[in-house]
Amino acid sequence: MKKQLILLLLLSLTISCSKDDDSSSTNAEEPRMGSSAITNIYATGTVAEQTVEEAKKTIFGKWDFGSSSSSARSASKNECSFQSLEFTDDSYLIGLSDTYGENVDIYGTYDFKEENDKVVSVQLNAFYEGESLMVAEITDIVVEETNGIIDIAFTFDFKIDLSDFGIACTEDLSKSYAAEKDEPMEGTLTADENSDHYKLVGKYIATSFSGSDGGSLSDLLVESCIEYDYNFETQEEIKTLYEDCTPPDTIQLELSTYGTYLYMELVEKTPLYIERGKWVLGEDLSNVLIVSDYDEFPVSISNLTNNGMTMTIVDDDDGSVYTGIYTWEKR
Repeated sequence: MKKQLILLLLLSLTISCSKDDDSSSTNAEEPRMGSSAITNIYATGTVAEQTVEEAKKTIFGKWDFGSSSSSARSASKNECSFQSLEFTDDSYLIGLSDTYGENVDIYGTYDFKEENDKVVSVQLNAFYEGESLMVAEITDIVVEETNGIIDIAFTFDFKIDLSDFGIACTEDLSKSYAAEKDEPMEGTLTADENSDHYKLVGKYIATSFSGSDGGSLSDLLVESCIEYDYNFETQEEIKTLYEDCTPPDTIQLELSTYGTYLYMELVEKTPLYIERGKWVLGEDLSNVLIVSDYDEFPVSISNLTNNGMTMTIVDDDDGSVYTGIYTWEKR
C-alpha cells in the first residue's frame, strides 16, 4: 500500500463515518433515511439555535465548494482555496488547493463552544508533534435544503498561519463561505445495523499484518525509516536506517459513508504518512475497490463484524505478485 508524506503538516486524523448513539430515533423523524442506522444526512438548521447533539447532525457530511457559488470557487489558479470540508461525529477533514494547485489535507477532531446550552462555534483541533492545538474556528453556520439540494453557509477563521506548516498559501482564507452537500455512497440509506456498509464504515487500528515476503506489522512500521540500496557486486539489497528517524507507532484506516478512504501511519497521534482516496463496495466483500490519487487496487474483506475485519491486498504492479493481509480492530 503506497504512502504519501504529508506536506509537513503533521496533523492528527481521526476521520470516520459518524454513527450517533441515538441516530435511530432521529432517522425515525426523517422518512428518507429509511432503515438506515447511519446519522441523518438530511438534518438542517441554524447551529447557533441548536444544542451540541443537534449541531453534530446538522454539520455532518461532506461539503463540496466546487459545486457552490462560494468565494472559494472564484479563486484563480495561483491562489489557494477550499475544495471540500467533511464532518463526522467527532472529526473533520479539510481539503485545500495550495498556490501551486497541489491538494493539501488538514485533519483532526472538533469541539463545540456553548453558551446557554446553545452552540456558539465549532472549534477545529489537530495534533502536531503529539500536542493538540486549535486550527480554526467556525461560526454563523446555517444549513438549508432547497428543492432537494442541501447547502451550508458559515464563517471560517484560521487560528494558525498555514505557511508555518509548509503549506504554500499566502491568501487569507478566513472569510465567509457557502458549499453544497455531496451525495453519500450508494447503500447509505439502506445501511441498517446488519448491513456490510454499516459494519465497514468507521475508524480501524491495525493489530497485525502478514506479507507474502514474511513481513510483519513491526516491519511495516519501521519501513518508513529504511533506505534501500543495491550492491551490484554482491547482487544484494542493502537496508539502512535513516538517522534521527522516528518510526510510526500506529497504522490507522478510515472509511467514510461519503466514500472517503484514508490510510495513515501515526506517531503519538500525529500522522507521518497518509494515503487518501475513495472506496467502493462492489457486489460483495470480495470486491472492494480503493482509488487514490496515485493508485487503484482491489481488496478483499473477510471476518467482518462490528468490532473489526480482515483485509487482503494483492499487488502485481511490478510483474511479481505480493499479498498483504491486515487485521483491523474497530475503534
